[in-house]
Amino acid sequence: MRKTLVVALIGALAAGTMVGGATIAMAQGDVIAERRENRKQTAAAMRAIKGIIDAKGPTSGAVEQAAKLKTLEAAFEKMFPAGSDKGDTKALPAIWTDMAGFRAASKASDAAYDKLAVAAGSGNLEALTAAFAETGKTCGACHDKFRAKAN
Repeated sequence: MRKTLVVALIGALAAGTMVGGATIAMAQGDVIAERRENRKQTAAAMRAIKGIIDAKGPTSGAVEQAAKLKTLEAAFEKMFPAGSDKGDTKALPAIWTDMAGFRAASKASDAAYDKLAVAAGSGNLEALTAAFAETGKTCGACHDKFRAKAN
């Protein structure tokens, strides 16, 4: 009886480990999907601002988009827990080996979004265009170091 109980306990622990591992993998898959969705929304906000610039429209519409970018960036920086480098992700290992550098790049983007919001609120299309270009540079700098190139 005792031997059967020990074997049953070992089996339960092994099953729990397998289920727990699957849960961790699923949670990591979820964070990867969340990161992807976050960046899709970021790209959509940038396209919306670009549309305003191209249409030479009122810059006030870009204020909301810049605020959205800030919100997305604040969430994005937290979407890289240990172990979430596996799976369908373009995130480079440098994120986890240089987390301080990654956070600094995120802060640079956040500061660029502030400047973008100020420029949008100013009503000055030239200022918005310049701030948009600078924002693009901060996005690109992060992509160069921390994101794999698209195939």
